[in-house]
Order: sequence, then C-alpha cells, then structure tokens
Amino acid sequence: MRAILSVSVPFTRDYDTIRAKLLQLEEGDKTCIENALHGVNQLVMSEWGLQIPMQIILVTDGSSGVGAIGRNRVVQALPLPPLYPVRIHVLPIVSPLDPSLQHAMPIYQKIVELATSANSNSMKAMSRGVVYCPDQLSLPGITTAVSRLCEQQYAEACRWLRCGRLEARVQLYPPAQAVVEGGPPTHPAHHIHIIGFITQQDWGTPPTISRHLVLPQPQTFSSTDRRDSYTSKMTSKENQSSEGGSNEEDASDPSKIPNFCVLLHGALKVESMAAVVSLGEGWWGALSAVCEPSRARRSCLVLCALAPGMHAAPWLGPLDQLGPAGEEARTTNESIVLKAARSYTSGGCGGAAWARPHALLADVQKVLRHARKLPDKTQHLYKELNRLRRAAISLGFTELLACVGAALERECAALPANAPAECSLQLAHAAAALRDPRAALDAKYTVQPLTTNFGQSRSSSPRHSN
Repeated sequence: MRAILSVSVPFTRDYDTIRAKLLQLEEGDKTCIENALHGVNQLVMSEWGLQIPMQIILVTDGSSGVGAIGRNRVVQALPLPPLYPVRIHVLPIVSPLDPSLQHAMPIYQKIVELATSANSNSMKAMSRGVVYCPDQLSLPGITTAVSRLCEQQYAEACRWLRCGRLEARVQLYPPAQAVVEGGPPTHPAHHIHIIGFITQQDWGTPPTISRHLVLPQPQTFSSTDRRDSYTSKMTSKENQSSEGGSNEEDASDPSKIPNFCVLLHGALKVESMAAVVSLGEGWWGALSAVCEPSRARRSCLVLCALAPGMHAAPWLGPLDQLGPAGEEARTTNESIVLKAARSYTSGGCGGAAWARPHALLADVQKVLRHARKLPDKTQHLYKELNRLRRAAISLGFTELLACVGAALERECAALPANAPAECSLQLAHAAAALRDPRAALDAKYTVQPLTTNFGQSRSSSPRHSN
C-alpha cells in the first residue's frame, strides 16, 4: 500500500491483464489502510451501486502502518461500514509469530467487524469476514491460506435452469443469498424455473436487489438423455447410429456438447426478450442478455432478482397472474392491459432513472441546452422540465427544483442584448413555475409555456395532466 491511491486494474474478467499487472506492482512508501478503503468504496459505488453485495480481500504484509498510540485514531477514521453490503477478508502475508502481526491483529479484527455492521441499505444478512493467517511464511503455507479462503468464501453456487423438458446446470456468480425484509428470510430454490418470456420493452427496468452472472456448467447426463433432449424423436436408425458415434467422440469436449443455457442466451439476445423465472416461493426474477460496457459486441447472461412479492414490477400487475399472450388473451375483454409507462426510462411517475450521478447531470444539462436555444426549443424545454420536475418530486428531491430554477435565472441574466424578448420571458416564467408553492409537491402538475403576443405576454394557466 501507499499514501497515494492508484487503481492498477479496473473491474474486468480479463484474468491475463490482472496477472500481468501483478508482476508490475511496485512497493509503496507506507501502509495506509484508510486511503485504500476510501478508494475501494468509490470504485464499487461508481461501478456497481449500493445494492450489489461485495467481498473485499485485503492483502497486506502484516503491518498496520501506525504505532500503539495511533491505533484508535486509525480505527475511528476507517470509512466503515460502507453504504453497500460487503464482507472484508484479511490475508496477511507474514509469519504468525511476527510481532508486527500481533500488533496489527486488533485492527484487522475491527475492520472485519465494522464492515458487516447494521446497514440500512443492505437487504441481505451478510456474514462476517475472516482473517486468514498462513501457518508459516512459505509458499505452501500461503497457498493453503488462499485455498482455504476460496473454498469458504467463493464456493460455486450451482443451480438447475429448467424450461419445460429442457434443463441445464448453471453457476450463479455471485451466489444468490437469502433475502431478509422484516420477516423470515426468503431462500432461493435449487431449481430456477422459466415460467414465460416477455419483451424487454414490456419488462422495463424494475428495481432489483441483486444481479448474478449465469455461467453454463458441463453437462453430466448420458448421451442417450442428450439425444432425447436436443434431437427429434423421429429419426431413422441410420441417423441414430451416426449420432451415437459422434456423441461419443464429442463427450470428451464440453464445448461440443449442446447446452440449453447457450441456446437461451442466444435467443434472448436476438429477440430482445427476457425470460421471467421463479426463484422460490413468491419470488421472481428475469434472465436477459446484457452487453458488457467495455465490449459492446460481447454479452453475458444475467439473472436479475427482484424483491420478494407479487408486486415487484407494478406495471405488470401481480406476477403470479401472468399468462401467455395468445390469440384468446387478445380478444377477451378480461385481459390485463399493461400501463403506458412500463419502465423508469420511458415515463411513469418519475420519468427518469438516476442510478448514478452522471445520469442526473445529463438531464439537467439537457434542460439548459434547450434553454440556450430559445425560442426555437420552447416546447422541448418545457417537456424536459416537466419530466425532470416529476422525477424530483416522486423521489423527494425537491432541492433539485430550486437549483434548476436558479440555473435558469442565470441563463436569463446571461442573455445577449440582441436576444429576442421571448427568451427572457420564457426563462423567467419557467424559473418561477419551479418555485410555485401551489404545486410544490404535485407530480401531476404540468408547467405550460408562456403565451406571448407581440411582446405582451400573458401566462397560460397550468393544468393537471390526466
């Protein structure tokens, strides 16, 4: 560690890059655990948000970086517990008899304890981390400690993915954990059942409590079962004999064995659909093909677990009452009609999804861009302004309206002398409408453009949207 924090490799699945960078690491000037945890917290929140459970491994030389007097100061300055659910494991590469380890062990234990303290944002019961000390300072001793960490904390969580008669053994990473929401914990089932398919537009972006990468595992059933599952039953004896020989040859190569998980991944990606799955009693989720941010052409199969309950996606109605959208469902008068707003990004009570700071900044900048192009962009300005206003009120973020109003007033004051008079009138009207106490907390209140007529303006009365 060092006093100045640096990120050697960002989050990636390219293990070759990580191995190459490990050989290039340089020794720092001092041990500073506080700076390291600050940097890790910023990196995790910018990449994964506050709901995804994390595991942090602190690899150190057994030194705390402070003496006995500064131990309490270091513990008090640690940024723990973080805003996201996390377990911290400590791996000191030092002899267990080293005096520095005996001095630093209370700090390591405190880090492990504080990381799993009560956190309002965590919906999971996270167990406490562990300090893994090698039995001796040697390569076999360190290898044993690392192996023990991997076996206890990174064990494979395998499930069976089923859709009708098709099934495949898959691995979920990170493993699915039990969910605790003020009652008995809800445990994930051993089998993930696909109950139907829905378009991505209808599914939208419901709030999820966890996301898991779905990795196919080698099939363990016999070649006879494989032929029954993936080939037609109406085959001739000659085709069966030829397939039997090829199956025996391909049995040694898992990449040549048909896998339902791979078929599902490709179909969801091509058709832009999601598979609605049952994770347990009263618990649902969705499987979808998600593109990696770094490589747009490469996608992975991701399981999004919703909060337990029938109304985890309100615009779809009760999830236990979803059925196939056949011809009978289209003609009957009792069919369930989806609401017009089916996601956060396409409308709804908020009209925006501010999961990260740059998303909020982009919406504010869009309003200001339209404000600088008045009077041509008057309708666009009020459309984005009402969208921003509904989202802020729905989320209880009313301070944002005052800030946007002040920004519009600054734009009005910065107008050039030759600007049309309508520009200043519209900007002043929009800024005043954001501070109107009559509709300060009414998300249905719509701000209308100011009606002008040859320089004489009159305000059109705002209306309530249906």
